[in-house]
Amino acid sequence: MKNTQEFLKSTEKARKEIELRLLELIPESPRSLYDPIRLTIQSGGKRLRPVLTYLSSLSNPSANWLPAACAVELLHTFTLVHDDIMDNADTRRGNPTLHTKYDINTAILAGDAIIALAEESLSSGGYELAGEMSKEFAFGFRCVCEGQAYDKEFELRNDVTTKEYFRMIDLKSAKMLELAATLGTCSAGGEYVEVVREFAHHTGIAFQIRDDLLDLIADEASFGKKIGGDVLEGKRTFLFLSAMEMFDVIDEHDQEMLLRIRDRKATSHDIAHAKKSFAKHGIIDKAMKAIEDETITARNSISGIGSEGLRIGLDRFSDYLLGRTY
Repeated sequence: MKNTQEFLKSTEKARKEIELRLLELIPESPRSLYDPIRLTIQSGGKRLRPVLTYLSSLSNPSANWLPAACAVELLHTFTLVHDDIMDNADTRRGNPTLHTKYDINTAILAGDAIIALAEESLSSGGYELAGEMSKEFAFGFRCVCEGQAYDKEFELRNDVTTKEYFRMIDLKSAKMLELAATLGTCSAGGEYVEVVREFAHHTGIAFQIRDDLLDLIADEASFGKKIGGDVLEGKRTFLFLSAMEMFDVIDEHDQEMLLRIRDRKATSHDIAHAKKSFAKHGIIDKAMKAIEDETITARNSISGIGSEGLRIGLDRFSDYLLGRTY
């Protein structure tokens, strides 16, 4: 709780600047296009990625980090809008998804326009490393699309491996944090870009594994939604794939439960069963160890950074991101 409070206090000013600028970037008309975008931006979110852009710029107090940070958040928002369409999701952050509240055409067009706004924001920064930053943005954009493609492909396969899972989360989750961090570092002059990229990569891997874990073991009241959604949806998570790798050595009762998850036939009763089974077979401990290992690697990558403000800021980000229970 102390780490969370310290992090939120230290980033409060940056988050307020991000919120204000995001809304300023959205034109007034045509309202049929921009009102849905404005609604999406105002629907909440922790703004983790643009905050990481800010923290990654702290080696240079005069860095113009805000246009880059907003570009990253808009790219993330685009992925949510289009992912919700692809997943047929009805709600996001407790509110109707854009295609549910309006229609699919409106949501698709909004997502396209959000990307345009992101590119406008990035180009408005007047950065010395503008070419490199534009290349980073395009690469991050492509990677997240590739990650989503793998994620959707996995829904149709019963032979996904943990190695493939790590490739998918690298593209879909870690690369977005890498983009946020590298753009922030580039806005400050680019001195620490590669070590900050490595920090963000390993932090992103740990973040996604922890997300998988929280979906099963989090306190439901703190989590803000019902746990076990990944079980019911048959998601190919770190926990499920690790269990499937042990399929031949577990008992028949647990095997049947895994097959129901695999075939997307799991019921609410399987959530508690999966939690108990994964704990019994050491899979929850395995996930926690993977999170710890990735976090240690991330921390070690920035231990030699000469800028104390940058190093402390990134350490606090890691503490907050990986210490959360929701």
